[in-house]
Amino acid sequence: MSLSPDDVKRIARLARIETSDAEAQATQAQLNTIFDLIATMQAVDTRGVSPMAMRRRSPSACATTW
Repeated sequence: MSLSPDDVKRIARLARIETSDAEAQATQAQLNTIFDLIATMQAVDTRGVSPMAMRRRSPSACATTW
């Protein structure tokens, strides 16, 4: 997926964010980089890979270990 400058300006308008042409172009480049990364990750074949489960420690548990 790739965004055009018009797409970025439309999204900004919908979000009621005022943007200049330069800001729209910079944002377009950043968003397209993110979308390219997502497409790359989605292309990875993960069949046969078991999901990982990792329990997060609570913040209070981390504080007591110091």
